[in-house]
Amino acid sequence: CAMFVSAIFSKEELDQKKMAMHARIREKYGDNNLNVARGLFVVTCSPILVAYFCLSAMNQLVRRIGINPCSQPTYAISDPDKNSGIVTVKAKEQLTKMRSWDRAKVFTYAVYWGIAFMILQVLVANLTVVFLSWIIEKTAGVSLVAVTALMCLVGVMMFLLPPVPGVPVYLTLGIVLPAQGHQSLGWVGSIMYASGVGLILKLFSSALQQKCIGENMARFVKIRQLVGINSLLMKSMRLVLGKKGLSVSKVAILIGGPDWPTSVLCGILRLSLLQIMVGTIPIIFLIFPTCLSGALLYMASIENDTGNPEFPWAGTASTITLSVTAIVQFGAMIVAAYYLERTARQEADAVAAIEDDREVKEADDKAEHLKKCYEEVTQWGLIPCGAKLLLQSALGFIVTSCYMVQLFSSYCFVPHSLTDSIEENLDGKVSNLFLPLGWVSLGLFCLSIMLIYLFQSWGTQKAEKLANGAVVSASPDEASIDDNSSAEGPERWN
Repeated sequence: CAMFVSAIFSKEELDQKKMAMHARIREKYGDNNLNVARGLFVVTCSPILVAYFCLSAMNQLVRRIGINPCSQPTYAISDPDKNSGIVTVKAKEQLTKMRSWDRAKVFTYAVYWGIAFMILQVLVANLTVVFLSWIIEKTAGVSLVAVTALMCLVGVMMFLLPPVPGVPVYLTLGIVLPAQGHQSLGWVGSIMYASGVGLILKLFSSALQQKCIGENMARFVKIRQLVGINSLLMKSMRLVLGKKGLSVSKVAILIGGPDWPTSVLCGILRLSLLQIMVGTIPIIFLIFPTCLSGALLYMASIENDTGNPEFPWAGTASTITLSVTAIVQFGAMIVAAYYLERTARQEADAVAAIEDDREVKEADDKAEHLKKCYEEVTQWGLIPCGAKLLLQSALGFIVTSCYMVQLFSSYCFVPHSLTDSIEENLDGKVSNLFLPLGWVSLGLFCLSIMLIYLFQSWGTQKAEKLANGAVVSASPDEASIDDNSSAEGPERWN
């Protein structure tokens, strides 16, 4: 496809099309959202970028030596001085482009992405599995009624924790309830029973999150300001979720969105509880395959009198049903994003007609000046070396931590599944889940949080001084401001 496009368009036409596309993206999403995406790119691809530029430097070195007479020139044709850089011309252009980013903001977002990944996908995910495996172990041999009551209590507690997703809870229900109920209800009946309990649990927990947490949090201006209640996204979400009955867009948001934040947002937006409950009912299409996967995992662990698996096909079947679960959830997220974008575009008048929250608007106006001051004092050319070191170290530590747990997971954590025993697999101690390399990654994660906090505290202090009209004194490092600084810079930075 790329060769076909290259054959149709010239290099100049391709460059023009890329520039036009970038301009449309910037106009549509704004620089701040682009910085968020750049931060994700940095935290995920930093080691790859380092390797790429190292290879580019080696390539440039070979070109300088002149081993291959057919190699590309070491300098840009448009360069009158014909100066060859350390890296190739193409890599130099890419590096120059990245240097033009608001590096302080991009690096900060990159650290945020890394922290979120470590909390949600590593710490919460692993510890949730350990906790639920303990529940499964302790409920063995207990009656179905008692297990159901206990799982409902535990499930509600888990749902009320912001980072905990619903899928592990449904998976645990699929393991525990069929394990106790298959003799009286049969395997099909016990799986249907677990799915029904999961649906009731989800609806009840969502109602608690919306009414008890969300609507109470809505009283605070800071909370409404934090979620961006006046933003285009929130207004589009309000318009979609506020409609009566069922619709694809409404169901996609309620199923595809994260459990706690979505329900709490519905409370902050003060949406109708009945309509939200109606829109949440189709989540059974996510709950059922998840409970089925849990039941199949349990069935795969059952052995007959000869020591062989009683259901040898169950392990493979559970993998398939887990894949269906992932497809349903990920597909719902994609559909939700599509319909929110479509609503903002096609129903722009209806979205614009939604009145702004006046208290939040006033707070946003007051915070805007401080935000601009923060952006000014954190321009990369104005940041002293000490503050730069804090931010760069935070980024380096979180990238290292994320890559360690991803590439060397078996050296960081003891493999532990929902059907494993803590006594047998972890010697009765949850801390044994972490191997030495896991503790190192956890230490780097904590260091990154400390360093980004120190950097932002420094930036906030400088911004407050600037906002209050005080003259911010520059360190010797700050004196070497790049030539692209604005003319008013010397008046504010003495």
